Formats: sequence, structure tokens, C-alpha cells
Amino acid sequence: MLKSSNLNNEKLVWPNGPESQTPVDTQFDRSLLDQTQDAIIICDLEERIAFWNKGAERLYGWQASEAIGQNVYALLAHKRLTESEEPDGTFVGDMRHSTKDQTEIIVESRRKFIRDETGRPKSVLIVNTDVTEKRWLEIQFLRAQRMETIDRLVGGIAHDLNNVLSPVLFASSVLEQKCVDPDTKQLLKTLRVNAEHAGRLITHLLSFAKGIDEERTSLDLGCLIKETVEVFSSVFTESIKIKTVIPTELWTVRCNATQLHQVLMNLCLNARDAMVNGGTLTVQAENAALDEIAASKLPGAKPGNYVQITVSDNGVGIPAEIIDKIFDAFFTTKGEHMGTGLGLCTVLRIVKAHQGLINVSSEPGNGARFTVFLPAEEPAVSGEADVESLELPAVLSYRRKLAFYAEHRKGPIPLRAKRQSAGGQAGPPLKG
Repeated sequence: MLKSSNLNNEKLVWPNGPESQTPVDTQFDRSLLDQTQDAIIICDLEERIAFWNKGAERLYGWQASEAIGQNVYALLAHKRLTESEEPDGTFVGDMRHSTKDQTEIIVESRRKFIRDETGRPKSVLIVNTDVTEKRWLEIQFLRAQRMETIDRLVGGIAHDLNNVLSPVLFASSVLEQKCVDPDTKQLLKTLRVNAEHAGRLITHLLSFAKGIDEERTSLDLGCLIKETVEVFSSVFTESIKIKTVIPTELWTVRCNATQLHQVLMNLCLNARDAMVNGGTLTVQAENAALDEIAASKLPGAKPGNYVQITVSDNGVGIPAEIIDKIFDAFFTTKGEHMGTGLGLCTVLRIVKAHQGLINVSSEPGNGARFTVFLPAEEPAVSGEADVESLELPAVLSYRRKLAFYAEHRKGPIPLRAKRQSAGGQAGPPLKG
């Protein structure tokens, strides 16, 4: 990289007379400056470009004739990311710039005043190095480190959650059986259903930590949508209405029911959070046969039969400047302690693992629309399919306690269940 300190004491002249206000050093060997890959730019004190080397032309796309005379910060849509001052007066930092074709790049920028014999600033030397790929790789490396840490913690956390879940499952079922008030009974059922789902999620975490692929079965997504919506109907505020559109002859897909339940849960919860003043959440399923033309309009899609699930809301929408980042791990707009930034990242991972794809569209102020395409089973047939789901020992534990309680109904209700070691072993399928 060209050192700006070498240019400090060079004599500056005005090639077009003092009135030109664009100082350029005639001592510079411009052909030498054009050999560097860095973008070398000289501006006057009013930030107008006076010199623009070949490296700048290659990096940004504008020819020197187009750039000279322009305000450098306006031309490059300059946004400062980091900056510090070195002892010699050089300002160094990362900047986000836009090229001629509107591509965003990250540059490491070095800026320093060029001074005359009296020490007065006459112009500014800027040397920009493209570090877009380098910064991207650094971010991916840090994310990989965080995910590796999470992977190591998953097994232990899942084991502890399993022990905590057992009394919750047991107590909710006992209370549900004894309760006579319909509204309270429905709330207890919701608690139990979600606790059972939590048990299956923990099984998924344990399998993930051990590197075990979970079994996939034929599934009617209409049933899964109805079950999910039933849960949300009892816990969402009255200001949020839920609408479902499910055809009677929906094709089946081969998938993991617990994982797809996660997809629906995350998409619906995000929709709820976007409707701060209430609104309508719509969950729609339909059969979609994509031909060559239709598939070409969806990145990554292949022609074939799909089951299409659409989750839409009429909330605040997603700003255009962040819509490409919402699936990134740890990206969130909900603020500290409000979101982990892993919900949509998990959705994308699960959809891709099922050879599907997801598309998002939004207009700020008019809500967002997430569309998931999952390959339909071949041959595509209608009707419900049996869904098998792994059951965690916590679920088995509370069922054994229920059986014991049924045999001793006349005795006291053991609301405080003893913890039972899980050991991370999956039980037989839930036949509930």
C-alpha cells in the first residue's frame, strides 16, 4: 500500500491556475500510481475529487473523467463504519461505499492531509483498499466459533431442560383432568401440548448434538397448521386475528414434524411481533406445480410438485435495506433481550434441509409475506398421513406418573414430581 507520509512534503501546484481549486502534485509519477490495485484519490479541501487513479476506476467503476470534480463522499455514498487516528495524523478505518453499479463494498480507508511548505493543508490523500471479502470471511469465522460453542452447550442444556420439563408435563395433565371450567381446561391443554412439543424439541437438540439424523415421515401439513394455529389462538391477544386457508386435498410431504412445527412457530411469532397495534395473521397452504418458467422465477427452485405455505401479516413490514439480512444468524431488529436473531436463521436451515426454499416479500407499512415451498411426495396423493414423533423421557416419565395416579385416584395429587434422569435416550413414538 502506498504510504501517505511519502507525500507530505511534495510541492503542490495548480495545473489549471489557482482558480481551479484542485491541487495536484506534478511530481507524482501517475503511471506508477496506476499500477497499484488500491484506489488512490486526491481531493481538495471542499471534498471535490482532483485525482482518480486506475485502481479507483477498477474498484468503483467510474472513469477519471466522470469522477474528477465530484464530491467524493456523495459519489461513493460514503458511510463510516470504524475510524481511528494514527500518531502521524493518518485517519484509518473501514468505510462502506457504493460502486457505479450500486454494489456495496467495504474498504479500508487511509486519509491524510497533503500540506504545503508552510504546513497548511492543501488537499487530502485517500488510499482505499477493498476488504469486502476479507471482512465477510472474518464475520463467518466469528459466527462459526459462536455456533461451535453453542453446539457444545446443546447437549448439557437439553439434558437439564428435560429434567425440568417432567414435573411441568405431569402437573399440567393432572390439573387438566381435575379441572371442570372449560376455559381453564383449554388453557391447561394448551400448556400440556406445548410442553409435549418442548419435549420433542429437546429430543431434536439431543439428536443434533450427537449428529443423529432424525427420521422423517409422511405428513399432511394441513393438520400441522391447524394444531399450530390452535395453540396461538389461545395465547395471542384479541387484537390479532388468525386466518387459515387450507384445501381439503393437500399433497403430503416427507419431513420431520417437529422441525416444521418450529418453522411455523417462528414465522407466526415474527408476524405477531410485527403487528404491534393488532392485525390479521394469515396462514395459507396450497398445492403448487412449478414448471420451468415458474421455477426460473424462484432462486434455487427446480420444476416439480410442491406444497406451498404462506405466512403473511399486515404489520410494520421489513425495511428494504435489511430484507437481505433477516436470515443471517444473530441478526435482529427487536433490540437487546427481545430476540436472539436465530429464529429466521433456523427457519432457513430447516427448509433447506428439506430440499425446500423460502421467499420473502415486504413493503414497509403493509406487512410481510413469507412463502415456503416444500417438495411434495411422489406420487402426490391427498389425505392424512400418520405422523410419528420421537418422545423424550420427560414425556414418558409424566405418562408413567399419570398411570400411577389413575390407579390411586383417591389419594393425594402428587403435584411435585421427582426428577428423573434422562440420559438423552429417545423413547417410543408418542401415540397420544
